[in-house]
Order: sequence, then C-alpha cells, then structure tokens
Amino acid sequence: MTSARITPLRARQDYLGKLVSAREAAAVGKPQLIVMSGPRRVGKTFLLQHLHALAEPASSLYFEATQAGETAQLRRFGDALAQTVGEENLPPGPTFVSWEHALGYCAFLARSRPLTVMLDEATYLMSSTPGFASVVQVVWDQLASRGERSYLMLVLTGSAVGLVEDALGHGGALYQRPTLRLSVEPLTAAEAYSFAGKPDPASLFEAYAACGGYPLHLDAWDFDRPAPENLLRLAGTPGGVLLEDANVFMAGLPEAHQRVLIAVGQGRTRRGEIMNEAGGRVDRSLEALARAGFLRAVTPLGAPLKARAEYRVVDAHLRFWFRVLANHVQRIEAGQGEAVLRHTEGEWQNQLGTVFEQAARHHAIELVRQEVLPAGTLIDEWWSTTGEQHQADVLGMLSHQSVAIGEAKWQRQPLGRAELEQLRRLERVVPDPVLEPKLLLWGRAGVRPELKTGRVRGYDARDMLELSI
Repeated sequence: MTSARITPLRARQDYLGKLVSAREAAAVGKPQLIVMSGPRRVGKTFLLQHLHALAEPASSLYFEATQAGETAQLRRFGDALAQTVGEENLPPGPTFVSWEHALGYCAFLARSRPLTVMLDEATYLMSSTPGFASVVQVVWDQLASRGERSYLMLVLTGSAVGLVEDALGHGGALYQRPTLRLSVEPLTAAEAYSFAGKPDPASLFEAYAACGGYPLHLDAWDFDRPAPENLLRLAGTPGGVLLEDANVFMAGLPEAHQRVLIAVGQGRTRRGEIMNEAGGRVDRSLEALARAGFLRAVTPLGAPLKARAEYRVVDAHLRFWFRVLANHVQRIEAGQGEAVLRHTEGEWQNQLGTVFEQAARHHAIELVRQEVLPAGTLIDEWWSTTGEQHQADVLGMLSHQSVAIGEAKWQRQPLGRAELEQLRRLERVVPDPVLEPKLLLWGRAGVRPELKTGRVRGYDARDMLELSI
C-alpha cells in the first residue's frame, strides 16, 4: 500500500468514511455504484487517492480520465487494469474495443475477487464517448439482473453540473441507480479553520473571503503574511491561483450556464434582470446551477410564498473573483495588480462582510444544535418585502414566530450599543416576534462585555470558527 506517500487528509474524513463503508459492503458481495460530484479543486481526486492508498494494490484501480479520444482512453485504462490485476488476468489483445467491453470485464473479474474501479473526471469520458453514461447503465443493469454475488465497486467522479444534469437527473441514464451519491462541497469557514491548523481567526476569514473553501487555495495562503501580500501574490499577479482558477471552474460549464453565473456574479439577482443580462431563457441554467451548488435562490425567512427569490453566488471564491477581479483581469495581466487591488478595496471589504455574515448564520445553526436557541429553530437572513426597507443578517423562526434576531459586522472594534439598538428596532418589524426574542451579535473583535446580559449574546471570530458557545 502507498499510504506513507500521500499527504494526510484534513477536514474530509466524513467523505472518506462513507467511501470506505461502501467498499466494505462491496467486499462482502454487495456491489456498489458510487457517483461523487463537486466543483473542480474541491478535493475529489485527493479523496480517491486516499481510498486507493488504503486498499490492497491488486484490488483497487484509480484511473484519471483526460480530454483524449476514446481509443487513447481505453488504451490507458487497459494498461492501468493490467498493472492492477496482472496481464495474465486480462483478455488477449492490445486493448479493450469499447467501454462496455472494459467495464463488463471488470464486472467479470469482480465475480471472484474484490475490485474497486475509480474513474476520476468521468465527465471527460462522457465527452469522448457519446452515451458513456448509458454504457455504465447497461453494465450495471446486467450485473444486477444476473442476481450473482459481485464484489465490484465502481466510482465515477466529475463536475457537479456535468454528472448531475446529464447522467443523474430525471431521464438520465443513471437516474436512481447509484447506491451512494456524494456531493463534495467546499469547506465551510469553520472547516477551513481546522484544515489550516487554526490560525488567527481574523486571518482565516480574510483567507476564506478570497480562497473560499478550496483546499488547494487555502494551502497557497501564507497565514504568517498580511492579507494584502497574499492577495497580491495569489490574485494580483499573472498566473496567480486565485486569478486563474475561476476560469477553470467556468470552463466546465455550458455556455448558457456561464452567462447566467456571470450575470448573477455581477449583481443581477432577480430572474428578469438575469434574463436581460444573459439573453434568452435562463430557467434551466438557474435550476442546474442551484442543484450544483453554484447559486442559491433566496427568499427572506418567513416571507409569503409569492415572494420573489433573489439569486446569490454561493461559492466564496467565485464571489471574490466576480466582485474584485473579473473586470480587471487584463490590467492584472499587464502588471497593474497592486493598483487594481487598491482600486477594489471597497469591494474587498464588502466581500469580507458577506463572508462574515454567512459564517454568523452557520454559527446560529450550531447554536440551535447546542440548544442555546430553541430546538427546531430555522435560521436564515431576512429582509422586508413591502414598505420601508429593513433587513436582518440572521433571523431565527420557530412555529412561524421570530425567536432570534442577529447582526454580524466585520469591524475592528467590539460591537456596542449602536448595534444592539439596531436589533431592538428590528424587533418591531420582523415577522411575528415573540415577547423577548434572543438578540445575537457577531463581531470580528466580539461584543462589549457589559452588553452580554439576559437575552443578549455576543460572539467573536474565534467563537464562530470553533463553533463554541
């Protein structure tokens, strides 16, 4: 085994545990078809490499697909299978003639021995082999119809949009066939804090606001250096990973989806606005991007059913790219990165505030789990849909009543009476408040101690990241 030569896994143990459990089921004759999706750079390959490292070499095949043609892919797969099970266990001939032949032979081998076959970046195979998902369906259905014991575990990975929309959606070739579906999400801010070794909390929020929850990005951030130096090196310099990777994410999307994502990223939040910006119909793209986790359709908590949704870019790194970098890529490529970052300082501070507010909502959900807030409380943001405009960064509702109101501010000084008075004013306008709702304050440096009495609670950046109470 090769576990000694692989970088230790951080903050992804739950995903790995599910994969290991599935392989244990296959090892006792319960075949497994696993589909693992998620955006690029999120760590799917790293998970598969760890799963592969934990297996006996002759029972596990890791194959990374490329953008090569079908014949070249099949040749590479045949070579990889020969290295795993031995050439003497393969059929005669230089290569497999089709993917049905290749996967069917894997199923044949797995009748008598455990065999895990991992096809990483399977969306490339879907591109080079029209109907590839149908081939998997045929092989899997044949295996199931024979009713024989099988020790096969087949894992497919790829981009969230490609796999979910084309293969797993209603009418897709693999609809309802996987025994396990794993959607690998970017790390939350709290998970990123643990992943990065628990650095200074304020520094973590700065890193997260630019890097998002992507392990590769976070590993590139130097927590011993100030944020402006990291931003210049990673985002304000030609070839910087934070400058380049948004294009990697976008490249895997159909053009119509790209236009919709760009429109939302540039501040078009309502369906009509998005349609005018993107051109043409946008409903299919909005649904696909929401299912894949790139966008979220948001209505204020407690709003009536007819309230119109606003669309938001969920991914922190993509939001950073759209807000701070997207309109200045050519200037950065021309060597003006430092000037661009100075020019976009306001957008950067807005991004920090947005990330901090999102982390406050995650922390409030944890407060519900820990019963600081009543069990069953729903947490989200809120804004008024009629009349005078009001908004709350955090609202907690239980049985259609507001039981908690919160505000999060990214500022150096501890929050004080001004922020508390703002929450008290919101008590009069949020939906159906209870007599004395909890008043919650989140500040980068916390809250002035004398304010944290009775129903007022305050938290600093460390509390949010360690999810402590």
